[in-house]
Amino acid sequence: MTRPTILDVAERSGVSKSTVSNVIRGAAAVSPDVRSRVLAAVDELGYRPNGVARQLVQRRTTTLGVLVGDLGNPFYGELVKLLEQHAHADGFTTMVCNTDGSSELETARVETFLERRVAGMVLLQPSGDRGVLELLRAEGVPAVVVSSTSAEVDSVGVDEARGVSLAVGHLAGLGHRRLAYVTSAYVEARTNLVRHESFAAACDAHGCDEASPVELDVDAVLAGAAPLLDESATGFVAANDFTAIALVEALGRNRRIVPRDASVVGFDGIALTALAGVGLTTVAQPRGEMARAGVRMVLDRIAGAEGPPRHVVLEPELVVRTTAAAPPGRSER
Repeated sequence: MTRPTILDVAERSGVSKSTVSNVIRGAAAVSPDVRSRVLAAVDELGYRPNGVARQLVQRRTTTLGVLVGDLGNPFYGELVKLLEQHAHADGFTTMVCNTDGSSELETARVETFLERRVAGMVLLQPSGDRGVLELLRAEGVPAVVVSSTSAEVDSVGVDEARGVSLAVGHLAGLGHRRLAYVTSAYVEARTNLVRHESFAAACDAHGCDEASPVELDVDAVLAGAAPLLDESATGFVAANDFTAIALVEALGRNRRIVPRDASVVGFDGIALTALAGVGLTTVAQPRGEMARAGVRMVLDRIAGAEGPPRHVVLEPELVVRTTAAAPPGRSER
């Protein structure tokens, strides 16, 4: 059987093709009787409008391209889900591509989005390659960076310096005086730089010594390895939650039980951290507010809003759970 066409609907309802199109688009200049007949024919025939063809005629789609640096980080998977929900509520769909942090793949994925005539772009964990933004600007495609900052386009991020300071301050308040910053391949380079610099400044402000930063091989930990860690540090601030969870596992394999022997604080607030078996103390980003603001920004631009780039910086929240306590030999105060 062939799929019914708009011409079949027009013939069944006794009206013209353009009238059927007006009914489907919700145009006001159609009488209630005609609208009723057309909708009845649509229902009887099982007709489904060809949205792709209509959008190509209009030279725009109702699709948002979502470019993600690394979907291996659960934070971005959760954020993509929220972006999709907010986009859908405004009548838009999303198309997601992962770049694995490669600027070459990033450019290739953007060109794919442009070929699909996306109406706008949401960038999560971008590489920082200015060529991508210049390409989007040349094509007239609005873009917004979400969960990070960019001076060149609209952006929604969190106050990362404040978030890291909350983590360091919590450990210092428990009595820890030697802290280490832990990162991994699951942390984007720009984010890693900002969070590490914030960590160093916060250590200085709270009178803590900074141990050598740790580059944790999360994949090796997941495969069962037990990497050696600095035993002089009693408190660790991880650049993101995924790294923090792997760090807790690595410490355990080195016979350092968290939080008895070492304390760990993460960053992001992914859903997994709330599980009783994980109980990660973390600095949570307001993902829902972040996704809502990001979608609103790009849709405003699609609708024609002009002006200089807008930047929203949201407040992080320290969520205290069970992976941080007073250091060995010292009572909590």
